[in-house]
Amino acid sequence: MLSEVMIERKRSTWPNIPSDRIVQILASVFVCAIILLPMGVILQQALSVEGLDGTKELGLGNFARAFQTPVFLDAVTNTILISTGTTLLASLVGVSLAWFVTRTDLPGRRLLHVCNTIPFYLSPFIGAIAWTYLTAPRVGLLNVAVNSFLGVSANPFNIYSLFGIMWVQGIFFAPVVYIMTCAALQQMDPSLEESSRSCGRGIVYTMLRVTLPLAMPSILSSVILTFVASAGEFGVPLTIGVPRNIETVSTQIFEVLQRAQPDYGMAATLGSLLGAATIVCVLFYRHMILRRNYITLTGKGFRPSTLRLGSWRWLGFALNIAFCLVAVVLPLVALALQSFQNIWLGSFKWAQFTLSNYTYVIFENEVTIRGFENSLILALVGATVGVLLSVIIAQTIYRSRLPGHRLIDVVTSLPVGIPGIVLSMGFLLISLRSPLYGTLVVMLIAYLSRDLPLGLRSVSGVMLSVSPELEEASRSCGAAYSRTFRRVTLPLLRPGILAGWVLLFVLFLRELPMSILLWKPGTEVTSVALWQLLEHATSGKAAAYAMLQSFVILGVVVIFQFATKTSREK
Repeated sequence: MLSEVMIERKRSTWPNIPSDRIVQILASVFVCAIILLPMGVILQQALSVEGLDGTKELGLGNFARAFQTPVFLDAVTNTILISTGTTLLASLVGVSLAWFVTRTDLPGRRLLHVCNTIPFYLSPFIGAIAWTYLTAPRVGLLNVAVNSFLGVSANPFNIYSLFGIMWVQGIFFAPVVYIMTCAALQQMDPSLEESSRSCGRGIVYTMLRVTLPLAMPSILSSVILTFVASAGEFGVPLTIGVPRNIETVSTQIFEVLQRAQPDYGMAATLGSLLGAATIVCVLFYRHMILRRNYITLTGKGFRPSTLRLGSWRWLGFALNIAFCLVAVVLPLVALALQSFQNIWLGSFKWAQFTLSNYTYVIFENEVTIRGFENSLILALVGATVGVLLSVIIAQTIYRSRLPGHRLIDVVTSLPVGIPGIVLSMGFLLISLRSPLYGTLVVMLIAYLSRDLPLGLRSVSGVMLSVSPELEEASRSCGAAYSRTFRRVTLPLLRPGILAGWVLLFVLFLRELPMSILLWKPGTEVTSVALWQLLEHATSGKAAAYAMLQSFVILGVVVIFQFATKTSREK
């Protein structure tokens, strides 16, 4: 009798926490942990200095050593130059294309819009490989074509330079600026531009003084995102810069960790400095945006209108076609031609035609086969887990009154401004002496840490447009949290969930900087396998594998677009 009373008393004192609150707390703790822990480990490693007696103590010795190393200083200079040049090129191209497609009567706007977004899904690493096949000295496809046409032996194009890195990164990051600028221009009230033109102002004046300033929040966001992404880009400098001793901070981190005796202190120091630089960029963006008013969408209805350019629209059409050629057509054509040749001599020759490159990477090479298997597992599982976590975290931030939900919002946005090579180094240091080292599990967690904020933004955009009353009605009728989540929340958020799933799937399938530090034999992924083919196999085999990865990614995107269009028509 006494024991039953004591059990009942314990039950009465146990806090009655709702099941949804428990799920949100667990998900928030997990997500914050996989983001903050690697960052903390990197900082701790950077500040750890080995004393004379062999013990570790806090100090700035690693930072002093870094700034006294000429190679590191050159890498910093190259990173700043490349990031600046990439951002300028991507911004100029992206904003110009967005204005032509959304605000003018450009011919074939819908088709051009689709073509302009294709490089967003393709890997910049593969883009860099393709451009080496196009513009390599002596055997580059474009160099051979120009020499044959002009009858000379010069090499007018050479991708192995700082400008070459800027060029490739610029054309593959331009769709980021393009997509974000298009979203802003499509929501803008056209009467603002019409008022300018009715006052006698021309097209160029209206664009520079009215249209673009009103779209400045999205433009600045894309510019900062592009600068941060180019500063941490790894695949393009690895392919184009390293063969000519053009180092960036990201390639320096990789080089330091690949030594016979890895210098983890120096690598962590470089990572800390690179991460700090990106955070400064984000703070600068917030300062620029918060001190001005950019309201352009009000309660007054409007109908989108287009600006008639007359004969000038064909110039815009030509510029858009040129971008599609250099960003999509030429790289894919170069890869395709290379993949069907036994030996590449600068031009396609039927005598060298072969399918053996595809046979090798699909059926014969264990690394390439395993790479696709592991990548598909990580992409399928990671995208599914990622969108589920995104829904729960979005509920925590925008639907719950959980203490610290605003802090969770800030923490989940941090990886957007931190290069992948830096976060992967943190996971490397954490897992180095644990059973998780080199496993798909730690790679999956690292992928989620880096790209979960992108899936979260896809889900959050839809959640903010859906009233919480629908979920509250389900709970008030006695439905459990799991049933409400399955029968109400997920169906309502289906557009954002599908978009987030496809985005995470594509990012996980093509991922390189996180994988290249965390893999070991047996856990290769497609990007790591492609890197090994570049190092140890012929260019035709590498091109064939790059084509396979690109077509899988584009196939998933096409299926998603078709399914989305079909569901809307229904």
